[in-house]
Amino acid sequence: MLQPVQEALRSDLPDSRIVLALDGLVAYESGARAEVIEKLSFATNSFYVLKRFEGPAAPDLASMAAAILKDRALSFDMPVALRRSNTFRVITSVANQLVAVDNNILEALELRITEKTGLRPNRSKPDFEFWLAQRSEGHGFFSLRVTHHKAYDKILQKGELRPELANILCRLSEPKPKELFLDPFCGSGAIPIQRATAFAEGLVIASDQDERKVELLRERIKDLGLRKRVVVRRDDALNLTRYQDSSIHAIVTDPPWGHFISTDTPIAGFYRDMLKEFVRLLRPGARLVILTAETAVLESVAGHENRLILLKKFNILLSGKKACVYVFSRRQDAQAEVE
Repeated sequence: MLQPVQEALRSDLPDSRIVLALDGLVAYESGARAEVIEKLSFATNSFYVLKRFEGPAAPDLASMAAAILKDRALSFDMPVALRRSNTFRVITSVANQLVAVDNNILEALELRITEKTGLRPNRSKPDFEFWLAQRSEGHGFFSLRVTHHKAYDKILQKGELRPELANILCRLSEPKPKELFLDPFCGSGAIPIQRATAFAEGLVIASDQDERKVELLRERIKDLGLRKRVVVRRDDALNLTRYQDSSIHAIVTDPPWGHFISTDTPIAGFYRDMLKEFVRLLRPGARLVILTAETAVLESVAGHENRLILLKKFNILLSGKKACVYVFSRRQDAQAEVE
């Protein structure tokens, strides 16, 4: 998913320059203020890089720590306001896994940070975090964490997409003002909520066959003050007869994979009927974005649907399972409806 993340970065931070792109990480330069960085809706976490290591310069955490301690010219100019009453801790990681380091190294880093910033160490509940991270690709970073990853296990419902992923899925549909947007497998509402809160005006329709999910989402939409933007309905995604042919400008959805939610028909037949209905609804040129782990099934079914053009596909890892994001376009044809 690096490409859509990079495109999102260029869109939201036009002055940015990408200097490094790795799996799950994009390093860039930008003059944007910290409060702007904090609001990037597609980024899980953002860090302000104080020192970067590459290749032989980043063999292990101890060597990177030694280089930081020896670098008397290392600047600790921060993008956020630091008060002498603020506290911090140092987090160390290797290959995206938190690891422990020798306490002497940790104390030396803490002393250096205190000397440069006036912050006080607090290893339990600090105001700020400095990360010393070694990547498996041979890169290392010493950074200040600008944003804090939310405890999604506490705030997201079971099976709900993280908002950053839902945001990227919506971006791939190329949102436009006044369009009619549909998620026919809305579940907990991650995709419709992102479309309504982060992008241009337009009516968002969220539907699901599960009556309980529909009731819960209606309450959630009300609590978020989005009732003027989002319409929540109970509907069968394979039989959306309330909508006219070629009436929908974009469909973005996460349909059943057949792994966690069973379908009444075999998954191949389910996906065939699903695409047939989606094609009927979409306007010529409209985009269809689908997230699924049933890659072979979807590609086989889509290969027999000549009214769809596959534009892009992105492999991702979701909850430890391999999945893929597909971006289709409804083919423009001679019988396209008049705008």
